[in-house]
Amino acid sequence: MTIGIGAFGRNAGAAVLAAWEEAERRASGDLHGFAVFTVLRAGGEPVSLDCQRGGLEAIRAGAEQLVQTAQATVAAVITSGPDRPEPLSQFLAAGRAGLVTGHRLPNLATVEGPSAGRAALALLAQGLSADEAVARVLRSNPDIDAGLIAVTPTDLGLANSAHVEGRDDLGRALIMAEDRRYGFGLLHNSIAPVEGLAQAVAAVGEAVLARAGDS
Repeated sequence: MTIGIGAFGRNAGAAVLAAWEEAERRASGDLHGFAVFTVLRAGGEPVSLDCQRGGLEAIRAGAEQLVQTAQATVAAVITSGPDRPEPLSQFLAAGRAGLVTGHRLPNLATVEGPSAGRAALALLAQGLSADEAVARVLRSNPDIDAGLIAVTPTDLGLANSAHVEGRDDLGRALIMAEDRRYGFGLLHNSIAPVEGLAQAVAAVGEAVLARAGDS
């Protein structure tokens, strides 16, 4: 899987969509294919939109509720090339505690049994911070081919496994407002350019979050 993006704060959904659009505009490689875009409604229930081909264009074309998802305060996406194993929901874990996206294969089983994404989500539900949830899963599964981004209404954490850190095509960005009213995180691989892409894409997402916080 190529890229994962997560955000919390006012209009987090719009921030993820804007950053995703910037990634598709700037980058070349395994994009414009499968995608799972998920938000948490105000009541905490997840809402997901997905596609096998077309990336952001396909999501926009087929989703009447996209305006409502853009206004969500917790949002995440995972996207890459086309035609991935069903159900696509396996690639982005979602529950009332938060969302766990990532890149590479966050749907892979951990040594404990659940997928990496679902294992981190379970730890969020137990009250662990986003950083702690990601770190605990990846610490006990150093060889898993995955990077994780955990996001809750007030927190965000991300990391790659030790195995993934050995790659030479990685990008990452993590932005947290000083007052923690918003956060934005991004992990990617296998798209070009490698240098500077994550920061440029993150800047677009942060601009949406910052404007929403100021309004």
